[in-house]
Amino acid sequence: MTCITLSIAVVASSAVLVSARPTYVTRVPNGGNVVGVQALGHINVQGGGPRNSFGSDFEDADLQWTSELCAKDSDGDGQSNGHELGDPCCEFSSENNTVRWSTGVSHPGDATSMSNSSLWINIICPNSTTPGNSSTTDIPDPTQTNSTADDSTNSTTPTSDPTPSTTSAASGITPAIYTAVGVAATLIAYYL
Repeated sequence: MTCITLSIAVVASSAVLVSARPTYVTRVPNGGNVVGVQALGHINVQGGGPRNSFGSDFEDADLQWTSELCAKDSDGDGQSNGHELGDPCCEFSSENNTVRWSTGVSHPGDATSMSNSSLWINIICPNSTTPGNSSTTDIPDPTQTNSTADDSTNSTTPTSDPTPSTTSAASGITPAIYTAVGVAATLIAYYL
C-alpha cells in the first residue's frame, strides 16, 4: 500500500514540475501575458528546443531585460521588443516592474505577431536618452505594412491613455510553491 501511495505522490509532483513556468517570465515585461505563448525565447512557444531571435538576444543580454534589448527589434517586424511587450520607454527592471499596458502585447520573437501602434501613440517617454526612444516614440504603424498578423487577436485598441500596470511576482514564486507541495506530499506518503 505504501509503495502505491509513494508512486502516486511521485507522479503527482512530477506533473506539477512539468507545468511550472520558467523563471525567465518575470525577467521581461509582460513575460506571461502574450496570448498562447509560454516561452517567448523559443521557436516552440510551449518551451524547449531551439531559441528564436528574441531568445538569442535575451541570452546575449545575460538573461536580463536591458535598455538595449528593449530598444532592439529582435524579430524584424518594425516594432521594438519594448513596444511589443508594453514597455515602449524601456523602464521595466527587476526593481521597477511597471509596464505601460498588459493586454495587446505581442511576441517579440515572431514577426507575424505585432502590437497595435495605438497603444503607444500618445505616450511620451520621460527618459529621452534611452537607446531607441525619443521624446515621442517613432514606430511605423503596423497597419501600413504588409503584415500577416491578425490585429484582432494580437492587439488591443485603448479607449484612453494606457494605464500602467505591474506584472505579478507570483508567477515566479508559484512553481517553487508547487514543487515544495509535491515534495512534501511525496515525503508524507513515504512515511505513512
